[in-house]
Amino acid sequence: MANTTTAAAVTTSTFVSSAHRRRWLISLIVLALAALGLTAGILTYDNPMPFGSAGFWKIAQSRITTVLVIAVVAAAHSFATVAFHTVTFNRIVTPSILGFEALYGLINTAAVFFLGAVGATVTRGIASYFFQVVLMVAFATLLYSWLLSSKFTNVHTMLLVGVVIGAGLASLTTFMQRMLDPNEFDVLTARLMGNISNASTEYLPYAIP
Repeated sequence: MANTTTAAAVTTSTFVSSAHRRRWLISLIVLALAALGLTAGILTYDNPMPFGSAGFWKIAQSRITTVLVIAVVAAAHSFATVAFHTVTFNRIVTPSILGFEALYGLINTAAVFFLGAVGATVTRGIASYFFQVVLMVAFATLLYSWLLSSKFTNVHTMLLVGVVIGAGLASLTTFMQRMLDPNEFDVLTARLMGNISNASTEYLPYAIP
């Protein structure tokens, strides 16, 4: 009975030992201090105004948006990855592996492919943002409802299905991109490239929740 209790305690505990817990806590503190230091560096680096002056704080406030965008992206990426790990009980499966990144690229590429350069404008705005969110959530729901409800489901099947879907969507995206006019391709490339300094801050009130 004692051995069973000990085994259960070991297998259900987050930390294997007190040393493991101590290392995790030290790592967390170091990373938190590094994050605070980098944040301070972003707000103050290469600021031409004297420290503490009104101009200094005005420039620092304009950089807060950059810090906020970085925080939102980092948090969203972390939560999504951990959610996938939790649902699948596997640390390999990520949104990118299962084709969600390829789906996003396909949506934007298809808009430019069928509508021309105007398509890049169509995919911007709050309505388009929510449409893409709903589409990707629906894709995830259909995919996981099928994969997780089958008695034959396992991580290997999930990985294979995700890789096949991702490769198929990426191939279709590449095909459409090769058929685009060079000017339209430039517009699409600029649309798909993430740029923190030119982030669409009007999405933040909707993205943060």
